[in-house]
Amino acid sequence: MAQIIHITGNLDWPVVEKATQTLPAELRSRYHAMPYSHEMGAALASADLVVSRAGASSLGEYPFFGLPAVLVPYPHAWRYQKINADYLAEQNAAVILQDEVLEDKLIPVVKDLLLNEHKRETMRDAMKKLSNPNASRMIASQLVKLAGEQPL
Repeated sequence: MAQIIHITGNLDWPVVEKATQTLPAELRSRYHAMPYSHEMGAALASADLVVSRAGASSLGEYPFFGLPAVLVPYPHAWRYQKINADYLAEQNAAVILQDEVLEDKLIPVVKDLLLNEHKRETMRDAMKKLSNPNASRMIASQLVKLAGEQPL
């Protein structure tokens, strides 16, 4: 049985908290909603799949954890979230859902991915290939070079 961790943000929290009370007890025991988490590393490390918007700071974490993603670019974020999501989808690491079809398509897409272990593993491998855990060291080295110092 799938466990769901739903991190809503503070703006949506009151609505989600109220809606959670109407869930059947069996589902409520597997649905863990919260406005914020200080344990994102643990949540991402334990996840088999993530559903999220496509902001750069979130997407920067998924390759590190090799986490397949269903991405829903925020339609009011100019186009940068679409570009971010498109890149991961082109690498076969993510699936994109548009905001306007989310209500109809989210559950079938998530079910399909949860039941299709081969597809998730293919996405996980593709996502892991995008990981660069030494990126900050490489950036710092380049900055030092630009400043005329010796590399780290």
